[in-house]
Amino acid sequence: MKESWERTSKNIHINYETISTMISQVFRGKRLIKAERTETGLSSGTYKIQIEGSATPFLLRISAGGLDVASKEKAIAERLSGVVPVADYIYLDTSRNLIEYDWALLEWKEGVLLRDIMQRGEKRQIAKAAESVGDILARIHSHTFDCPGFLAGDLTIANPFNMGEDEFYSFISGSLDGAATGHWLGAEATEMVRSFCVSHRLLLTEIHEQSVLVHSDFNGLNILMLDSPNGIEVSAVLDWEFSFSGRRYVDIGNMLRYEHENSLFERHFIKAYQDSGGFLNENWVQLSKLEDLIALCDLLNRSTLEMPNRISDLRQLIIQTVQ
Repeated sequence: MKESWERTSKNIHINYETISTMISQVFRGKRLIKAERTETGLSSGTYKIQIEGSATPFLLRISAGGLDVASKEKAIAERLSGVVPVADYIYLDTSRNLIEYDWALLEWKEGVLLRDIMQRGEKRQIAKAAESVGDILARIHSHTFDCPGFLAGDLTIANPFNMGEDEFYSFISGSLDGAATGHWLGAEATEMVRSFCVSHRLLLTEIHEQSVLVHSDFNGLNILMLDSPNGIEVSAVLDWEFSFSGRRYVDIGNMLRYEHENSLFERHFIKAYQDSGGFLNENWVQLSKLEDLIALCDLLNRSTLEMPNRISDLRQLIIQTVQ
């Protein structure tokens, strides 16, 4: 998975003294005991915070996104509360007075990353985890919008967009011919991608589904799992900064990006998604690959020489997608 990727230029580091000042703004009279960087969040900064007099830690999240991103994440958490396991917000500061970013203090959620279960878990654990994740994704997708688009801080559609057959092929062609994707792929792989898109692009015109809340980074690095009386289940879905209104297949493709077709995880994940009310087109496999190809090319377009691990992984994923 992408945990081996190099961090982007927006890697955020806040010194201890500044964090202490930030925390004093939330808990007046309380002293910061410890601030430890977490392993999640490739683009944003996240810290596990210990506060004087509190046995429970908190999560400090520094938003690397533009205006409204932090507000959007808070609004999503409030909308999903009680339906999807998300961290509750304690405080949000969008003034940018103390630091140059928006930041928030959230409830700390215990658990292990889904990635660790997918990579090292027993078959029984993997199957149970997949079922819980499929159920949670169906709940996320039960939240719908009137049209596709990027979300404002109040979850209205700020910038509507369409990704039909023509828009899809235009983006892929631009990535292959005029952006970095074609360069990093090389001539042979570039033509493989082009041929795949020509053969499958019509599928995007044939589907007519309502736009849903798309997490857009729904994978093993953004989902926490915890043992419960019912077995292992999702304890929190993290990092909603890239979420938007769109097609459900974006999240399906992202989650199954590293899975072999008909894998144990895929079978239990898809069944649970459908059993929990998640609709899937009969061509969901191809649609998920097309949607994920957009994301993979976008990521490769924004890759540089300083990111060899990321480039190598993305190149392999794109080739696997179209083979």
